[in-house]
Amino acid sequence: MTKSSHHSHAMLVRQALWALQKEVLNSLKAQFDSEVGYEAQPNEWFNVLLTAERYKWLRELTSLMADIDIMTELELITEEHGETARAEIERLLFEENPPPESFTKQYRGLLMSGVDLMPLHSQLKAALQHMPKTEKHPEHHQKARKNWHEEHRNQARKKRN
Repeated sequence: MTKSSHHSHAMLVRQALWALQKEVLNSLKAQFDSEVGYEAQPNEWFNVLLTAERYKWLRELTSLMADIDIMTELELITEEHGETARAEIERLLFEENPPPESFTKQYRGLLMSGVDLMPLHSQLKAALQHMPKTEKHPEHHQKARKNWHEEHRNQARKKRN
């Protein structure tokens, strides 16, 4: 398998993003457990995450993480892949003036609430600095993310044949 110089940086970003998501979910579960007055079992918590309106904002992070996973499985991660990954993560987690009901606004509230997200947030930001930066329009990156899926399917087909 051919690995580009962008692959190791993409893997560091992926690991930092996974660690951050895990802590976000742990923090939200602790809040939920406190509210309901008992420790929810994993299957109950999973069901709440999937169905409760108040956690709908997490879907955007889950979608981005799935796409980053697909990108890191590609045989060759190009500079454009890296640009898109960085731009999309920065848009989601580091946007300056997010809309009121956006993921970024919800996340920032959690980040400022005193939970232990700041070190992981900083770790992700540092990992992103190694990814290529771009000035392309956000719609370009959203379309590019969709292309990762097609590249992944084509790569899988080639391996089967």
